[in-house]
Amino acid sequence: MADKPLSNKKVAILVESQYIPEELRAYREKFEAYGATCHFVSRLWGQSSQTFISELEDPQGTPETFRVDIDVESVRPEDYAAVIMAANYTSVRLRYFSPPHTMRDTPAVKFFADAMRNPRIVKGALCHGLWILTPTPELLTGRKVICHEVVASDIVNAGAVITPSTSGIVVDRDLVTGHSKNEAGAMVDAIKELLTAPALIPDPPRFSLSDVKPGRRRVLVLLSEFGYWGEELVGPVEVFDAAGYRADFLTPTGKRPVAITVSMNPEYTDPPLGRSVTSKEVAARTREWDDPATVQGRRLETPLNLSEWFPDRPYWSAPQFIRAMEHYNRALDRARREIENYDALLIVGGSGPICDLANNHRVHDLILGFHRADKPIAAECYGVACLAFARELEDRKSLIWGKHVTGHCKEYDYKDGTGFMKARGQFYDINMGPPPYPLEYILRDATGPEGGFHGNVGRETSVIVDYPFITGRSTPDSYLTGQKLVEVLDGEPPLRRFGW
Repeated sequence: MADKPLSNKKVAILVESQYIPEELRAYREKFEAYGATCHFVSRLWGQSSQTFISELEDPQGTPETFRVDIDVESVRPEDYAAVIMAANYTSVRLRYFSPPHTMRDTPAVKFFADAMRNPRIVKGALCHGLWILTPTPELLTGRKVICHEVVASDIVNAGAVITPSTSGIVVDRDLVTGHSKNEAGAMVDAIKELLTAPALIPDPPRFSLSDVKPGRRRVLVLLSEFGYWGEELVGPVEVFDAAGYRADFLTPTGKRPVAITVSMNPEYTDPPLGRSVTSKEVAARTREWDDPATVQGRRLETPLNLSEWFPDRPYWSAPQFIRAMEHYNRALDRARREIENYDALLIVGGSGPICDLANNHRVHDLILGFHRADKPIAAECYGVACLAFARELEDRKSLIWGKHVTGHCKEYDYKDGTGFMKARGQFYDINMGPPPYPLEYILRDATGPEGGFHGNVGRETSVIVDYPFITGRSTPDSYLTGQKLVEVLDGEPPLRRFGW
């Protein structure tokens, strides 16, 4: 099949009116000569087909027409080996002049953006085609491209790097771009080269356990009852499962934890970052964990009850306060002895910990118990607040004083929309607006002059290990937080410092 190297592969070409006829002919003829099947795709607006009109280059001539019968909303990028945005003003028309705040949601924009997020799909765009990505600039940032001069300033403003090329073609990993319609044939050849060399388009692993020799370990995973962010549970526990660790789940009152709804939606745009922070794969895994009927969902069905495990601390105004404190401390000693059953603690993030973990004295006592036993303590996002507030009553000194940590940084704070889960799939009818406190400021004060907070803004991940603490900034750090906890427990040698 050397003469048909793309046999059994499909290529999607997004098209609309003002297309360039010779460009589409080049795609069809060259891809079919290589054995691929071309699907011309557009938005059909509920019709079985649409007929589009070509760019009229000859004022005395008659424009060509092109019929499309595949609706962009009926197919997925994963159905194709390559996805191409046609040249000229087709990309502008496919954005449909939507208001800026909705332009990301137009079907063709979402389709091409989803393709960009998948490194196993080759993407192509000639001439003006990159306009389709300007509503999602995070997908262009740092990519080397070439385009027509008419769109160059928009593409630069979206963060791409314009790269001159004598051939008129630029290849940046899984993205092929061309200067004009004249490069259509050359772009087909470049895409063919990538598709016949799949090793050049790797699917990067989410984590690696190559430097560890896992033993039989047991990790206690603490979750809020007011909503956890999906990946911040899924990521670390997936790492623990791969390492052969056992994970036990714990909530403040034994109630089944539920995922924050938007953490299961890969199309949700995180306001501070201006992009989605959830992949389709992780969203699907989170939905599985959130569903009590699935294998993973059943793991959360009967969590341990922290209020039954650790005692309630009496009010200072309680009758017989001294006797009540003696009883409390005896019960606390018994509770902490059970910590010996575990090798590490993980506090899962999301907005929920603001409500029922950060200022929960039982959570503080749990953390102090792990700390006294010299066992690793990992926390993610807003879960890191618990570390700042877990203090011995005698001196009330910050447990992380002199330590280096990360956590939800100021730049990642919502200005509006902080919410909490009432039940599975249901938010409480309250919008707190911004979170009630800027966690970064709390952590900066709690670590003191000998320690430090590391936001690492501008870096894709931020995980800090300063034993016994492993802290992760936010959602993208979930898998790495789990991996570093495993390396702390079973690395060769055991990890004691990372990220600072």
